Amino acid sequence: MSGTTTSSGTPISSLPQASAVSGTDTLVGVVTSAGTTQAEQIPVSVLAEGISETIGLSDAVTTAQTAAGTATTQAEQATENAANGVNAARGKANGVAALDGSGNLALTDGTVLQSVLTVVPAIQTQTATLKPILALDESAKIRTSSGDIALSDMATAMQDDDYLTVLGGAVVARPSTTGAVPSDFTVNGNVYVAPAAYISNLSSLPAGLSVDADTGIVLTDGSIFFPNTINNIGVLCAVSE
Repeated sequence: MSGTTTSSGTPISSLPQASAVSGTDTLVGVVTSAGTTQAEQIPVSVLAEGISETIGLSDAVTTAQTAAGTATTQAEQATENAANGVNAARGKANGVAALDGSGNLALTDGTVLQSVLTVVPAIQTQTATLKPILALDESAKIRTSSGDIALSDMATAMQDDDYLTVLGGAVVARPSTTGAVPSDFTVNGNVYVAPAAYISNLSSLPAGLSVDADTGIVLTDGSIFFPNTINNIGVLCAVSE
């Protein structure tokens, strides 16, 4: 059709070529409609609508949008159902483990979840440890080499040949060797002080004890246990209520 000219006589092939069009732009063409053929101006939007309708593009887009909306709704519902299922089973029998906001293990008390266990982080000199958050019931048991012992029975169980209760209610290992503090020792602010005679005759001191020559303060090496005393960094001190 390169020989065809416009009304001005310019060949169609010589007309400038558009690089882009918009819906408001107009094309010129020959249109046959209802048995009539004639030259018409055709808006790009009209041409696009005609092509879309002919190939069913609008219906396809509508169908795709509907399907996408349905899929989104179903996905949201599935997510909600999964979340509800997990929440309903948290901390319950045959359910899933529950963690509180700090990452501690939580168990139900029949009504609400209670934080029960936490992990104390490891440090350079110590491995991580497990720490109960709630107080243990007195019926809880501790496993020992000789069997299981209830917490309520611990104090009684430890009153044997290996342990004893000292002032303040503390349970300590029973010492293998005990001694007696000489009756002529005096106490100055809970610190035992020996008479001068012991300074000049150290051999008269009970085993495990020595005396500071300048002050007369009695010192202990910790090898002998003296009832109702404490070893305060080597100084023998009387225990007071």
